[in-house]
Amino acid sequence: MQTVRNRAEEAAARTGRDVNEIETNQLHLAQMREAGLLVDLDIHGVSMFTVRASYAEMGIAGSDVRTERLRAGSKDLFPGYSKQLRSIDTKVRHNLNKHSFKVAAFGSWSWLPYTAYESFKEKHEELLAELETLKADLISNYEDLRETNRAYFAKVAARAWKDMRSGYATNETVVIITTTGAQFTEQASFVEYVVQRALGKMPLPEEIESKVRIDYRTSILYTGSELEQEAAEFAQARAEKAQARQLEAKATQVAFEVETETRIAKSQADAKIAGFKRAELEHARLQLAQMGSPLDEALDGLRSSLYESVQALLAGLRKNGGFRGKASGKASELLAYWQTLNGGLLQDEELESALLDLDSEMKSYNGQTTTAAREASIGDITSQLVEIATLTAESARRLQNQDSRASALEL
Repeated sequence: MQTVRNRAEEAAARTGRDVNEIETNQLHLAQMREAGLLVDLDIHGVSMFTVRASYAEMGIAGSDVRTERLRAGSKDLFPGYSKQLRSIDTKVRHNLNKHSFKVAAFGSWSWLPYTAYESFKEKHEELLAELETLKADLISNYEDLRETNRAYFAKVAARAWKDMRSGYATNETVVIITTTGAQFTEQASFVEYVVQRALGKMPLPEEIESKVRIDYRTSILYTGSELEQEAAEFAQARAEKAQARQLEAKATQVAFEVETETRIAKSQADAKIAGFKRAELEHARLQLAQMGSPLDEALDGLRSSLYESVQALLAGLRKNGGFRGKASGKASELLAYWQTLNGGLLQDEELESALLDLDSEMKSYNGQTTTAAREASIGDITSQLVEIATLTAESARRLQNQDSRASALEL
């Protein structure tokens, strides 16, 4: 049978490290597991308050050379609140860093010793209360903030329109085309376009309430049966130690009293750590209860991918009036993509039916021998793509506004 020493010697031979160093590292990892737990922050929705600014808002038309390589910056949808939210985010991360340690063997997880647990948890709860207060205040002022944004982005759009028309005469009719393909000849319609797109980026109050959240995950947890077994073993060990120490301390009452005080202190410390573990078990149960089905998450991901592909195809059709380059081939492959990646487990009959209809339309399109016949079928293909986009839009929005909650919990 291979011993720990044998395994250490083998590892040392393979890695060129000293065998005693390997043994020490293993011992320390085991000790750390018994003296603390691993924690990783679970932060969602912080980026919802700040989104990418559009070229139109920056006064850059679709034909502008700057769109080829330059990227627009960001815009703050909730002035003041965004800064406070980022501050809470920073303080939450600082709180964990202050009470824990990064260990290479644990990857992104931080090791939190039980001795620092109470201080960490107290500050963490304080910051969560601060976050909830911020969210409640924002939601109560949501409509006022929306009107403030309406007025602000109207001013931004007016300035952008002025910049884009700067090279033309005042009375000259100019068609301004944005990078999205939208066309405008009048300032009023352009301003409304910019304003509505900006307001559409604002997360709804219920999204702020449910999706802006901060929590943490633990990777070393105990099941209920393990806790019961541990409690029973602890009680038995305590009774055996108490009996042994009583016998040993009979020779002197002073020694007995010292041993009793030490035993009580040790028992209280062990009981406190057991309480921490029970609290984390309940914390993990709540997290698991909030997690959605892995299959549902996977289906959302597949729908979102289809949505992005369809949106790209629709943008090309609207701009060019037909397929260009490899676009028709990509449209023809959407059904095969769905059937390949759903693995036979991800079911959406309505979406699959729409993809089958699109596949039929594309086969007809590819079978046409004249340009006129192909152009005549673009309308039906566009309608089918719009239907697929409608069926997948909600999944795409969910994935855009939140990170996956999948985590590796050791139970």
